[in-house]
Amino acid sequence: MHLNDIAVRIEKLSERYAEIHGVTRSAEWALLKLTEEVGELTQAHLTATGQSKDRGLSTEEQERVVASELGDVLGMCLVYASQLGINPETAIAEKWFPHEQGPSGLSD
Repeated sequence: MHLNDIAVRIEKLSERYAEIHGVTRSAEWALLKLTEEVGELTQAHLTATGQSKDRGLSTEEQERVVASELGDVLGMCLVYASQLGINPETAIAEKWFPHEQGPSGLSD
């Protein structure tokens, strides 16, 4: 499955979420949700790496929470891209793949 195919599926889920919860979706909303999800990923990472209380979860459960939160972050990145009309495959290819040519292509 290609990233754009995943983005389309997630966009449909996001639309359904907004309908159910009465949310007005926008680029700002998607960026704020992305920020929220990064915070949740950070919390899960701290817990899984012993830098926060274990919250009563086993090591395996903590790893599943990290993976789940990463899925939320990636999903919200795709929703944000959709809100801005950005093709995620193109954005990644144009930003990352030129660096395959060697260190002279590195930039921020």
